[in-house]
Amino acid sequence: MQGALVRVATSSVTEEQEMNFNSNNNQIAQGRLRLRPMEVRDAPRVLSYRRHTDVALYQGWTPETVKEVEDYAVKMKNFGDDIYGHWIQIVIECLTISPVEIIGDMAFCIDPETKAQAELGIALDPAFHKNGYGLEATRILMGHLFDHYKLHRIHVAIDPGNRASQKLCQALGFRQEGHMKESSFFKGEWVDDIVMAVLKKEWAK
Repeated sequence: MQGALVRVATSSVTEEQEMNFNSNNNQIAQGRLRLRPMEVRDAPRVLSYRRHTDVALYQGWTPETVKEVEDYAVKMKNFGDDIYGHWIQIVIECLTISPVEIIGDMAFCIDPETKAQAELGIALDPAFHKNGYGLEATRILMGHLFDHYKLHRIHVAIDPGNRASQKLCQALGFRQEGHMKESSFFKGEWVDDIVMAVLKKEWAK
């Protein structure tokens, strides 16, 4: 997935901050944010920022209708526990806004063969940029993926033109593993990818 992708330094999680993201309580609430699976009711809001020019530029998923978003939310429910190999969309809600509002979404896809590696992506409404929400959301989700799914490695793929995301990832600990020439067929053309990654043992430090 092409997008603005970041990793943030992990912090200790206290008992009161313990994250839940399971069949009994399908959400993670920590700090200013709550992460939960995208639902049908979220479709109009998700579409509103996903169609923004600045968001769509580097995103692989650019839905054009509310129904398209609704259909994917329904499709996710049909995955059940078999999520491996599928992109799982997670909405980011800001708890400090009244009423609580969706400010973006994240997605992850766990490799179905190893079940130990995943790709991660994030899309934020431009109105909420430069507030640290992307960093906070990424930290929460990555911590959950490493701990709950026992992942070994998480990677991101960034368009070479997305310099801001590259610099941010470099500053926050992702290693650049390669510049892949014309490795993705993206919006009708072959494009390069900058691949960056972090291992569980690196994240835990």
